[in-house]
Amino acid sequence: NRVRRGATADLAEKPIQEQFGQRVIDAFADFARSDLKTPTELENDEFSHVTNATLRRRLSEVFYGVRWIYKLGLALLTKDAERAAHVRAQIVDYASVAEGLLSDCLAHAIRHGHTRGTAYTFRDPDNQLRPINWNVNNPEPMLRRLSLWWFIRIARDFGVISAGHQDDLHWLREQRNTVHLQERSALGQTAFLNQSRKAYGIVTQTIRQTKTWKASHP
Repeated sequence: NRVRRGATADLAEKPIQEQFGQRVIDAFADFARSDLKTPTELENDEFSHVTNATLRRRLSEVFYGVRWIYKLGLALLTKDAERAAHVRAQIVDYASVAEGLLSDCLAHAIRHGHTRGTAYTFRDPDNQLRPINWNVNNPEPMLRRLSLWWFIRIARDFGVISAGHQDDLHWLREQRNTVHLQERSALGQTAFLNQSRKAYGIVTQTIRQTKTWKASHP
């Protein structure tokens, strides 16, 4: 209450234009935050299965941020160039979250002997070219050199993701790779919602599948 009274007093000392502007800003911020889990809540729930604590925190913060951007876009009723900017930011961040989740599971599989086949021992698994000499005790440095395409391909081999979800992740990867080249505003009035919702659904499914796989592969 003391903090609230202090904030009210500070607001009262400002000109009416500043008071109005601050309340508008606060209203947008409150709407954007509403119904969203905090980064800490996400870390303890959606991303609780991620082994690396630093990665777990980063994924939670990025996921919270992209959901906040989505809500802010709704509040501002973005369209055309503004919608395009929001879509680009969301696609890139959703792909980053998916990449982090797959990387964590692949590191876990290599470290604990949950690998399948030999494709993961090549940078070009389809043609079995450019062999990888894995350090099974510390696979992360090598994983940081590999692409999201490789992560999706090997995650399917290891059974981390389903065949159908593999296709969805490739869609997200392709969107991420071309997002700065495409004119998102040309997709029409529903582009912002449709593209973002699809990407969100793909990432939430990635969370579910990686969590299920981790639970069955300790």
